[in-house]
This record gives sequence, C-alpha cells and structure tokens, in this order.
Amino acid sequence: MRKLFGGMVLAAVALSLPNSAQSQRRPAAAVAPKHELGIDLSGAYVSPNTAGVDGGISLVTPVSLRFGFVPRSGKKMMWEPRLALNFSTVGGETTYLFTPQVNMLYANSTGGHRRGMYFTGGAGLVMGDGGAGSGTAVKLEGGIGWRKPFGVAAWRYEVGIQYVSESAELGPFADYIAIGGRIGLSLWQ
Repeated sequence: MRKLFGGMVLAAVALSLPNSAQSQRRPAAAVAPKHELGIDLSGAYVSPNTAGVDGGISLVTPVSLRFGFVPRSGKKMMWEPRLALNFSTVGGETTYLFTPQVNMLYANSTGGHRRGMYFTGGAGLVMGDGGAGSGTAVKLEGGIGWRKPFGVAAWRYEVGIQYVSESAELGPFADYIAIGGRIGLSLWQ
C-alpha cells in the first residue's frame, strides 16, 4: 500500500513540476493594437453659401464609421479612413449621401493614440443623389479631439470646421461651411 501511495505522490509531483515552472516565467508583453474601429454621432451649425438661405443645426446619425491604422509606439501620425451614409425615403422620393474620406490624426499627448488630445485634418468626397440628379462635391475638414479610456474602449470627442464645395446636383447637401462636433466610441483590435 505504501508503494502505491508513494508512486501516486511521485507521479503527482512529476506532473505538477512543468506547471509550476511555467508560472515562474515572466508574462508575455501585451500586444499593441493595430486597428481602431469606431462609430460616431455628429452635430453642427451649418451655414450654406446659397443666397437667401439661413444657417441651421444639422444632426447626422447613426452610420459614420472609422477604421484607423494605429502606428507603432512612439509614432505621432495615424491614418484613418471614414465612411458616412445618409439615406432617406420620404414621400416616395429617395435621397442618399455617401461620404468616403481619409483623415490624418496627430497625437499631441504622452498617451499616444490610446488617450489624450489629438489634431485631425482630412479630405473626402460627398457623393449622392439629392433628388435633382446625382452629383459629387469635395469635402475638407480640420479639428481637435480627445480620447478618454472607457474599459477596453475609448470615448472620442472632436470639435472642428468643415467645408463642402458647390454641386448643383446635390442642392442643399453641398456648398456650405459647418462648425460642430462629433462624439464616438472606439474599439482596438
């Protein structure tokens, strides 16, 4: 009986040695994220360049997606393609705007692209059909933003200015200057 228990104790010790040796090793370093995925809600004061038309408030929801390419540690610039879609069917008439653009973010804090302040600027196209035919306009924007960590994600807040060039086919959806902000949630992958 002693031989049996002695053999079992010896086997248990032999099987537990690799586990205890593994637990003595230093944990592996966390892998830095390579991509940032986000969705935004925007609001702005819009001043159209159309004679006789007053400015007003514009809220853009909900489909505004971001996909950022996070640089390695120490790099300040980050490239971020963005897509926005506005689709409406009212009274039998369908209108849509599709806005692809590319922004550059410059991290201005020690938190890099995970937290803190950043500057942003970008350019894109406003493509769509405003009811009078399809058209395209050029969009330029710039602003300042902040990231605030939220668990495994981060809240993003931006304020800035936006210019969209003239397009007769897009009607009121083009030829304006907007000053406003955007709030969004970012996830890293």
